Amino acid sequence: MIAGFISAIINFGHEIIAQPQRVDFGDIAMSFFSVKIREKVFWFAILSDVSDPRYATINFLKKFVKEAEDLLLEISAVEGFTILSKDVEENLNGITEKIIKRSTRLLPEIRSDDKKVLPFSILTTLIAGMFIDVLFYSIYSSIPSSAVPLLTTALLAEYGLIGLIAGWLSCRRIAGGITAFIVSLLIPLMFIPDIIQIVIIASSLGVWSAIIGALIGSFFNTRTLTVLRYH
Repeated sequence: MIAGFISAIINFGHEIIAQPQRVDFGDIAMSFFSVKIREKVFWFAILSDVSDPRYATINFLKKFVKEAEDLLLEISAVEGFTILSKDVEENLNGITEKIIKRSTRLLPEIRSDDKKVLPFSILTTLIAGMFIDVLFYSIYSSIPSSAVPLLTTALLAEYGLIGLIAGWLSCRRIAGGITAFIVSLLIPLMFIPDIIQIVIIASSLGVWSAIIGALIGSFFNTRTLTVLRYH
């Protein structure tokens, strides 16, 4: 039944879109890809968590095909037949496990969920942001008060860097934006007693940092696999 279903999907994909994309079954997604290896076309069906971005699945497949190319050609040496020995199967399983580890984000148990990663990303980004603020303080001191464009550029660079770190550490779009905004608000609180100045920073530089954090978080989220919730 499964083989017949996959064959129907593949045939349908050839006729409609040249290559099937992805079918979601609740918490599990089944993705289909065709890859040409030395003039031979291979079809891959990959089961993944539904939260895994398609690009991350494609990235995994590219790495797998690159390392398993010779083994794949070996088991398909005879047209129409698949010759899979125990040793070859073990080697393919070993390659699969290795590529999955390399393609999965660090600390996947917390960096696969916005709520779980927020405390971690806020704390680590705040620590990094304090060092960044100290570094940029010397830059601000060397800029004349009349050089408004230079000062603005330095401020945008500092809070943009905070957003970049927040997005990279959280590896999530929403968490990256929230983390960047909160840290951009907390850092001035440590050095600026004037509430009005803090409100100005939060409403301008904080939003700028949050946008960067969300964009960077979204980027890294689509490049790495999440934690598997179902086994």
